Amino acid sequence: MKKSLYLIVLLAGFSFLLSSCMDDLNTRPLDDRELTAADVFDDPASYQQFLAKLYAGLSVTGQQGPSGMGDLAGIDEGFSQYLRAMFLHQVVSTDEAVIGWNDQTIHDFSHQDWTSTDVFVAAFYYRIFYQIALANEFLRETSDANLDRRGVTGQLRTDIQGYRLEARFLRALSYWHALDVFGNVPFVTENDPMGGGFLPRQINRAELFTFIESELREIYPQMAAPRSPGFYGRADRAAAWMLLAKLYLNAQVYTGQARFTEVITYTTNIINAGYTLEPNFLHVFNADNHLSHGTEIIFTVPFDGVHTSTWGGTTFIIRGGTGGSMDPIARGV
Repeated sequence: MKKSLYLIVLLAGFSFLLSSCMDDLNTRPLDDRELTAADVFDDPASYQQFLAKLYAGLSVTGQQGPSGMGDLAGIDEGFSQYLRAMFLHQVVSTDEAVIGWNDQTIHDFSHQDWTSTDVFVAAFYYRIFYQIALANEFLRETSDANLDRRGVTGQLRTDIQGYRLEARFLRALSYWHALDVFGNVPFVTENDPMGGGFLPRQINRAELFTFIESELREIYPQMAAPRSPGFYGRADRAAAWMLLAKLYLNAQVYTGQARFTEVITYTTNIINAGYTLEPNFLHVFNADNHLSHGTEIIFTVPFDGVHTSTWGGTTFIIRGGTGGSMDPIARGV
C-alpha cells in the first residue's frame, strides 16, 4: 500500500513538473527587448514596417548602420552588404572593374581564383538566404489564417495583399541571385515547417528557374502599374518584367533551353510603359539620380548619407576603385 501511494505521489509530482515546464515555455519573454509575433503584429503599422525591412535588406546591414547590431553574426558587417557582395561576384569577377583595396581575398575575384571557403562568397550566400528567410516569415505572418485570427479587415487587409506581392518579388529576386551565382541551393518557402530539425531540400537550377518564373508571372498582373507615383524604392510591375527578362536571358544556362523570345516580350512591355534611356549617361550616377526614376531606372535600391549609412552599396562602389597612392579628391570622392 505504501509503495502504491509513493508511486502515485511521485507520478503526480512528475506530472506537476511537466505542466510547470510547459507553462514556462508558453510565457512571454521577460526581456522587454525580445518580441514575439503576437507583440509585433498587434500594431497595424508593423506590416508596412516589416516590408520596409525586406527592402532595407538590399541596402543596409543591420539596425544601426554603418556597423553595429548587424543582421548576420560571425562576419564583417560591411562585407555582407547585399549590393557590395553582388558587385564583387557579378562585376569584379569580370574585366569591368578592379578593386583597389587589399581586404582579405578580394583580389581573388579579379584573378578568378576564388574558392568555396572565401569569406566574400560566404557573405553573399548568407545575405541572400537571410533575405529569403525574412520574406518567408513575412508571408507566413500575413497568411489569410493569421490575418483572420488577428481580425485584420478593410483597407489594411487590402494593403497587406499588395505587400505580399512585393515580398514575393523580393524573394524571387534573391532566389534568382542564388540561382545565378550558386546554382543548386537549399529551397524553402513559407509553406515549409520551422524548427524541429527540418532540413530544406536542395533544388536544382532548372527547378528553381521554374519556381521564379511561375512566381513572377503570377504576381506581376496584380502589382502596381509601372511608374506609379509614390513607388520610388519599391517594386512595381515593370520591376517584375525586368526580372523575368533577366531570367529568360540566361535560360539556356539555367535549363538548357533558350528563351530569347520571352526576353523581347518583357523588355518590349517595359519600353511601351514609357521607360527611356537617360539622355546624359553620367546623370544616372549622380547623387540625385532619383530624378531618373521612372525614366531609365526601373527598380531603385535607395542610398543616402542619413538613412542608409553603410560600408557597402554605392559607398563601396565609388571608394572601391581608389587605393594605394591614388588621390581620392582627384577622383571626385
